[in-house]
Amino acid sequence: MNLTEIKRSAKATGTSSKGEKLMECKAAGESVFAKEVLFEGNCEQAVDTELTLPDYCPDIGRMLKCRLVPMITSREVSFDSLSVEGNARISVIYLDDREKKIRCCERDFPFRASMPYDDTTENVKLLADAHVDYVNCRVVNQRRLDIHGAFTVHMTAVCGRQNEIITDMEGEGLRLRSESCDVSDLAGCTRIGFDLSEAIELGEGKPPISSIIRSEAVLCMEECQPVSGKLIVKGSAIFTMVYTTEQDENPEHLEYVIPFNQFIDMPGLDEDCRADVSLACDMLEVSPRTDSDGEYRRVDVDIRATAEVKAYRDRHIQWISDVYSVDYEVNCVKKQVRLEKFCDTVYDTVVYRQSVDTGDVKIDSVCDLWCGVLDSRSSFRDGKTLVSGNMAVCMILRDTSKGVVFSEKNIRFECAVAAGQQPCGQMIRPECAVAVKSCGYTVSGENKLELQVELCLHCSLYEDIPARQVCSVELDENRPKSMENRPAAVLYFAEAGEELWDIAREYNSSVESIRLDNGIEGDTVSESKLLIVTA
Repeated sequence: MNLTEIKRSAKATGTSSKGEKLMECKAAGESVFAKEVLFEGNCEQAVDTELTLPDYCPDIGRMLKCRLVPMITSREVSFDSLSVEGNARISVIYLDDREKKIRCCERDFPFRASMPYDDTTENVKLLADAHVDYVNCRVVNQRRLDIHGAFTVHMTAVCGRQNEIITDMEGEGLRLRSESCDVSDLAGCTRIGFDLSEAIELGEGKPPISSIIRSEAVLCMEECQPVSGKLIVKGSAIFTMVYTTEQDENPEHLEYVIPFNQFIDMPGLDEDCRADVSLACDMLEVSPRTDSDGEYRRVDVDIRATAEVKAYRDRHIQWISDVYSVDYEVNCVKKQVRLEKFCDTVYDTVVYRQSVDTGDVKIDSVCDLWCGVLDSRSSFRDGKTLVSGNMAVCMILRDTSKGVVFSEKNIRFECAVAAGQQPCGQMIRPECAVAVKSCGYTVSGENKLELQVELCLHCSLYEDIPARQVCSVELDENRPKSMENRPAAVLYFAEAGEELWDIAREYNSSVESIRLDNGIEGDTVSESKLLIVTA
């Protein structure tokens, strides 16, 4: 690498503004491309609306549950704002007043959330997700409801930033201290949407659909493979549907796995890169269809998915962390930087089990049960990522005396995920996403369930590497280090653990000469001893 001038005197004559003569140093450098968070913030969205049942829905006899599911469909970065658009889906689950069957009415309400943003950086990617704060529903009459709630949109603006580091320097009498580590260069960052569609037939023996009560889709990653200019993403969409029938009071359940392989264009990517991919479901549409007998025994499922991709290329770098000159006094400016290494991504599925007490509800049968992650946090310890959080368990139960009732319990979950194959250092930062893949249960008593929740985990491990580096050096020609009265060698009693660099700098020597004169290996003194330090 060519040496380039990195610091000149303040004036063309070679003097600073104070009249000091500053000698030029030359340095070699290279770039490290890192992911940088430019902005991060929350935007609360209120939901205050009125919902009137359509004509085909029977009257409300008793409310069971009101659900709010915000889905982000587009993200935009402009010169003065960050904005997202989407739909807030409201699902009202109730018991009708005639047949006492479970019914559901759904309505989508569009929303737009914006936050001020004044950064002029180019090629910024906006990451966004939404979580529900609360939702309340009041029955005005048998056909109309007032709904009040709120959800929070979390926005993060990221980009790839080029940081310059100094790897070598030239100047009169300079002595350099170097440090090195493995880092991950950001090779690419993108967000792309893709569609999944499937026509699902009800299984043999399943009764036809009367109305759909609940439908969910969870996207689970399985693996990703970089190839030349592309990324192959493999995963599956776990589709769940709960529906009523004309034959039975209790709903029917359907679960279906939709596998997919998605090719994502990423120029510059090759087989040596590694990728961190997260998936989100932006839209789910479920449409019942009739078969040749005119019965609703088929559903068309349309999913709009989004893949957030960060691709990395590993390499070893070295930088100058300290400098002095044996000939002149040095004006040295340093800065603290944070380097990053992408260690690994682990996609895993774990089963969490816990007993759930339904309180004063005596279970005759379970009509429906689903779980949702309310919050989660993660830490890394002893080679494992520990994930914990809170989960809502929602149950529609048939009580032996009260009939159909809704019950909700919050439980805490904890699980551990082993690290992957890539080596990790000390300062590991896990980034984990948790989703409920499926729920199972067994009734173990008149008011107790044994819950089995299958959790889909996406855990990415990053190592934060703090680095102190030299960013500019000036040699002061007016302040030479005098050679007069300087002894050719000194005796110095070093304590165990002292660094040779500090001793060499103090006595205007070099680490290499101290090692050679005293038969020392490494950069520190292993035991207290007397050293010969030559100038």
